[in-house]
Amino acid sequence: MIKISVNETTMEVEETTTISKLLTKIKSPSNGIAFAINNKIIAKEQWDSYYFNLNDNILIIQATQGG
Repeated sequence: MIKISVNETTMEVEETTTISKLLTKIKSPSNGIAFAINNKIIAKEQWDSYYFNLNDNILIIQATQGG
């Protein structure tokens, strides 16, 4: 298990956890969001193959509508 920070909340995940698996685990939608690790946006095409490292800082931003 490794520790990561997701939107300023520390959590433990398995070393084989991908972005897609994390989104399922935290019950986050996969559409309409931006996903950044250590201040770098990760393209959606990489979500199934990107694995986390110890102490990664993750920011998930949900798009909203409005004017």
